[in-house]
Amino acid sequence: MTQDSDNIYTAVGFRSPEPDGTLRTIELFGLPGQKNRDDEVVFMPETQSFFDDLIVRKIFRQSRKIRNCNFKHLQIWLYNSEARNEDQGYSIPEIDERDLVIKSNFPFSRLEQIYVLNNNVEESEYQEWWSIVEELFTPLFSEFVPPPEIPKTIAERQIFKPFENLFESLDTYGKMKQEVWFNSLIIQID
Repeated sequence: MTQDSDNIYTAVGFRSPEPDGTLRTIELFGLPGQKNRDDEVVFMPETQSFFDDLIVRKIFRQSRKIRNCNFKHLQIWLYNSEARNEDQGYSIPEIDERDLVIKSNFPFSRLEQIYVLNNNVEESEYQEWWSIVEELFTPLFSEFVPPPEIPKTIAERQIFKPFENLFESLDTYGKMKQEVWFNSLIIQID
């Protein structure tokens, strides 16, 4: 857990529900939390569901489908590439030129890129590793495309309220997608 002036960030571990997959755990760093009365850091169930549905379960399922994907553990940091590392509110790993950068293939995705730390992959294994990594993580970009926002001047009119409710029912995480504070993920594969 880390805390900057007003925000508390925490990490959460997820275990795979997939009995036949090799990927067993995913740790997610940088989830917004708050302190309860007992001074414990907690986060809203909606927040956990959001990340579980859009990132964690998607990766667990996808890893089972990829031949030769033998990753066992992932660490994922929510990262804002437009902020300095010391302004993130929690510690993140350093990114360098050897790390793989996967750019979003969805123009309206709030998730713009994924950095995968190199892990000193041998030259002979790099091409296969790169292929597996790209196949595993590229589907995440589509999860962060928010529904269109209705302009405030129109949304305030009573006649358009049903449309706002319609958008919410089509994408239960639409509002959260519009308000994400990160635009990237940093992933460490163990």
